[in-house]
Amino acid sequence: MRKISFLMAFLIAGYVLGIWNFLVLPKYYITFGLKGFLISLLPMLVAMFLIYSEAESTKKTRYLIYELFFKIARTPALIFSLLMFLMIMLGVTTYYSSYGLALIFGMGSRYIPILAVGTILLSVLMLILAKGRTLEFISVVSILFVLFALASAFLIRNQALSMVTAPQAVQYMNSAVSSITSSDLSLTTRGVLFMVVSVFISLGLGAGVYYVLGSFTPEELDLRKVLAAVFVLQIILSFAAAFTVAYSLGAAYQAYGEAFQNPNIPADESMKLFMKFNDLKDYATDSDKSPMDSIEVFYSIPEVLRGNVPNDTTLIALLMLSLYLAGLTTIIILIEMGSQMLSEVMQLGRNQSLGLVSFIGMIVAGAMVVGDIRTMFVVVPFSVAALMAAVESYPLLSSELTHNKAIVSAVMLLLFVSGLATIYYSLTAPKMPVKIGAVLGLVLLVPVLMNGMLLKARR
Repeated sequence: MRKISFLMAFLIAGYVLGIWNFLVLPKYYITFGLKGFLISLLPMLVAMFLIYSEAESTKKTRYLIYELFFKIARTPALIFSLLMFLMIMLGVTTYYSSYGLALIFGMGSRYIPILAVGTILLSVLMLILAKGRTLEFISVVSILFVLFALASAFLIRNQALSMVTAPQAVQYMNSAVSSITSSDLSLTTRGVLFMVVSVFISLGLGAGVYYVLGSFTPEELDLRKVLAAVFVLQIILSFAAAFTVAYSLGAAYQAYGEAFQNPNIPADESMKLFMKFNDLKDYATDSDKSPMDSIEVFYSIPEVLRGNVPNDTTLIALLMLSLYLAGLTTIIILIEMGSQMLSEVMQLGRNQSLGLVSFIGMIVAGAMVVGDIRTMFVVVPFSVAALMAAVESYPLLSSELTHNKAIVSAVMLLLFVSGLATIYYSLTAPKMPVKIGAVLGLVLLVPVLMNGMLLKARR
C-alpha cells in the first residue's frame, strides 16, 4: 500500500505540477510577496477540497465518470464541456512544453508545431507500451521533473550570485528576490483575481480528470495524505520558479548593460537583450498585467543566460527540460484521462479514443504557431477556468453523494463569481483575439444547455 500511495502521489503531482507553476504563478509570488502567497492558499485549499471530493465520488461509488454523471447526478451533458476544455488544455500545454524543448536545441518558433506533434506521439506511444504500468511510468517522469526543477533553481541562484556584480543589476536582482518574502507589497483587485484563477488552472480543475482518477484509486488509499504531499510540492516548486525568475533578472540586466558597452556586439543584439530584461522587469513588478501577456516571459530566461553566464548550456537545458517534463506528465495524463472519458461517452476502443484525443491536441498545438490563434486559445482557460471548475463540481450536489452540500454550494458560488469577473475582463479587453478567446470559452458551456435532450435520448 505504501508503494501505491507513493505512486498515486506522484501521478497526481505529475498532473498538478505543470507548466503553469513556471509560467504564471511566480509572477504573483514576486509582485505580491507573502501577502499574495497567503491569499493563494485559499484557492489552493478550495481546489484541494474539490479534487478530494471529486475523486472520492467515483472511488466510493465505483462508477466511471459518465455513469456517475448520468445515473447519479443526471447531468450527462457536463462531460462534453469537460472533454472540450481538456482538449484545449492539452493543446496549450503541448505547445508551451515544446517551446521549452525548442529553446534547448536553439530552434526557432516555426519548429514548435513539429515538436508538439512529436511530443503527443511520444506520449501516446508511452501509454501504449506502458500498458498496465502507466502509473509507474508517470511517477518516474514526475520525480525527474521535480529534481530537475529544484536543481535548475539552485544552480541559477549560485551562478547569479557569483557573476552579477554591476551595482544596478545587483539592485534589481536583490529587489526581486526580497519581494518574494516581503509582507509590505500592495495588492490589487485585478491582480488577485488573476492569481486566484491561475491557481485553479495550475491545479487542473475543469477537465474532469479527478473523477477518472478516483475510479481506479484503491479503496484503502487515503487521498487526503496524497493531496497533502501534492499541496506541499506545489508550494515548493512555485517558490523555486519565482526565485529562478528573480535571480535571472539580475543576469538579464547585467547582460544587456555589458552588451551596450561592448562595441563588438551589434546594436540590434543589445536592444534584444534590453527588451528581454524589460519583459522580465514588467513580469516581476506589474501585478495588473494580464497573465496572457506575461505567459511567454519565462522563455526570455534562456536567451538572457545564453552566452552571458558560466555553464549556460547546462543551466538552460536543466531549466527547460524541467519545464518540458512538467508539461509531458500533464500531457500524458490528459491524453489517458481524455481517452477514458471519450471511450465511455462514444463507446470507442482504447486505441480509437487515444487517437482522437491526440489528434485534436495536435491540431490545437499546431495552430498556436499563429500569434492571434495562440492568444485565443491561451485566453480560454484564463477566462472560463473558474466557470468550468464550477460546472465540474456541480455533480457533487447530488443527494446520493455524501459530501457537505453547503460547502460545495459555497465553493461553487465563489467559482461562479470569479468566472464572471474573468469573463468580463476578457470580453472588455482591447484586443480582438482576447475577446474571441472568451467567446470560445463560453461556447464550451453550450452542451450544458442540452442536458435535458441527452437524458431523454438515453431513455
